[in-house]
Amino acid sequence: MSEEPLPATGIHANPSRLWKTILSTLLLVLWIVFMLMVFCVVRTFFNKKLDRFFQLFHLGCCQIFSLRCHVEGEMFQQKPTLFLSNHVSYLDVFILGSVIPAYFIAKSEVASWPVLGWLAKVQNTLFFERNSRSVHGQLSVMTAHFNKQGSLILFPEGTSTEGEHVKLFKSSLLQAIEFADIPVLIQPVTLAYTHYKDQAMDRRLRDYYAWYGDMSFAPHFFSAIGMACAQVSIIFHPPVKLSDFDTRKHCAQHCWQVVAKGLDVKLNQ
Repeated sequence: MSEEPLPATGIHANPSRLWKTILSTLLLVLWIVFMLMVFCVVRTFFNKKLDRFFQLFHLGCCQIFSLRCHVEGEMFQQKPTLFLSNHVSYLDVFILGSVIPAYFIAKSEVASWPVLGWLAKVQNTLFFERNSRSVHGQLSVMTAHFNKQGSLILFPEGTSTEGEHVKLFKSSLLQAIEFADIPVLIQPVTLAYTHYKDQAMDRRLRDYYAWYGDMSFAPHFFSAIGMACAQVSIIFHPPVKLSDFDTRKHCAQHCWQVVAKGLDVKLNQ
């Protein structure tokens, strides 16, 4: 495999990669504009749920970023369900959104991001602040969503990683399940960025997709969109009930262990 510049170097010097970046960026802009027009028409003239519409939008974004998603296990179809996934990149939203009909929970800073923040708002993403004073209000919002039979996708690590390990899951927001009027199941999900051009990714290549630490967004974005075909595994693990565990922390720990083991298995196959 030929050497490629690290994401921090920005747009690639290789002419073919440069053209791929330019064309894919243009295609993404056109896709967003087209889907926004369709969204406005559907929301204005048709009284229908937009879950499938958002899944189609995310699927198109995955195609533009040359992400090939491989699903393992069975996604729990009953609503409401809380999906708990490890977090590697902003690309996770496109990947999970293409297969799971659910709202995302995101940190409040995402709302101010260029383009991605605006897209998140269109999808009715729930924006939460990361401080203890806001937890009560956040729990109320989540509970109301569950009571409307809506499912949610949560990244309980609270941040993104380099995609090779899973940080401990935070348990505070699981309390919303206790307040819900209807049963809510929890399904752990593992995201693994595994292959690039049909070869196993190493840390250098995975950094084109994993967005973490102090990485600058724009150089990383244009590097990622100019990449060739990458494979991402989405593993749905058996769902659990919060009532199966003595405490929320025990439930979060169980889900963390399941997700972390799934990631370790995929990266070592």
